Amino acid sequence: MTYRTVYDLAEQPPFDVEAAWIAGAFVLTGLVWRQVQRARDRKRIDPPQRTGITTPRILITFGFLVAAIGIGLMGWDHWRLMKDISNGEALVVEGPIQSWGIERVRTARRDKYEYNIYERFYVGDSIWFGYYQNVGQAGFHNGKSEQVELKDGLVVRATYLYADGTNAPPRIVKLEIAE
Repeated sequence: MTYRTVYDLAEQPPFDVEAAWIAGAFVLTGLVWRQVQRARDRKRIDPPQRTGITTPRILITFGFLVAAIGIGLMGWDHWRLMKDISNGEALVVEGPIQSWGIERVRTARRDKYEYNIYERFYVGDSIWFGYYQNVGQAGFHNGKSEQVELKDGLVVRATYLYADGTNAPPRIVKLEIAE
């Protein structure tokens, strides 16, 4: 049987590019703001002493926090899964999808992110997969703009890791659909 790869962790970037742009924008805005402040302060006869918490410092700090969380943690998670794959810890299951379903899980928010979509299914009779579609972690979570249409009876081959322990559903690191 031939398979078509629809997701492969090895082909994914190690972090979300939007997080890098957002972090860079905050840091750059803070640096520009500080340079404008210094230029204006030099023109004053009695320039103010800008010590402590200032808006540019808040922006720069926030940018570095976004970078540490959005780039650092996601990059570390990607690296950790890739290391486990190269160590031979990945397992493979092959068979038809069974008991596929999605649920809308309510959050505490009241905007467009009021609900999260949780997708779940079995491959064959043995391995259960479940994930939120809009999570920011390494592994297949069907949350990108090109969603894979999964349904009962669809024959797939999933390479997976128990990255979060055996009590949590495994993460799919490669998903292939039968042609």
